[in-house]
Amino acid sequence: MVCCRHKMGISSIKLVFSALGCCICCISLVKGSNLTLIFQNERSFRNCSCSSSIPECNVALANILCCCSTISSKELERASPALSYSTQLAVWVSDISSVGVLLNNSFVLDLRLSLCSTRAVVTEYIIIFGLRRLCVFNPKAQEYPRQNITIHSTDTGVAKLPSLSHRDISFYVAFLNVALLNGDSKLKAYSVPNITNIEDYFPHLPTLPSATNTSLITFIYV
Repeated sequence: MVCCRHKMGISSIKLVFSALGCCICCISLVKGSNLTLIFQNERSFRNCSCSSSIPECNVALANILCCCSTISSKELERASPALSYSTQLAVWVSDISSVGVLLNNSFVLDLRLSLCSTRAVVTEYIIIFGLRRLCVFNPKAQEYPRQNITIHSTDTGVAKLPSLSHRDISFYVAFLNVALLNGDSKLKAYSVPNITNIEDYFPHLPTLPSATNTSLITFIYV
């Protein structure tokens, strides 16, 4: 009986240290986190903080290396459209219907979209505020598996590399066609600065620039 109690004690100690190790790892990742990763997990979503990039669509590795929590679809819908990401955001898309819930009318500075499904993506536009950088990846695409674009104001109004100073622009809006995830044509973008009476052209925008804001409207399409 004594020996049995001793074994149980050792097992309990191991369990405690294992739990502590997990907590320490998670705290370390959060402190050094420079990437937010979101992907679908059956009927819910996984929201992860990662200290480094994870290979696209590798869910098992993300669950090991990142600190993740589960968010239900209902919780996410209640949070929209107030979702805001100040760090780099990576979204692994397995169900295209979830893209609008995750990103439409959200605020994202740096976005990485990866298609983790073999299904073709149909044309649908979503609105993203604050978008400066976009990376799109489709491992199955033959023509353009990975594409990047940096949004900035130019004399011709075209959004292209390299990036210029953003100090003169205070209101960014991007209209993004999610069909670009197919990777079968080259990514295109066109930016229009300081549209007068923007609410007349886009009456359904949830946020509008003030009279003192300078704006840049960008259309990203294929």
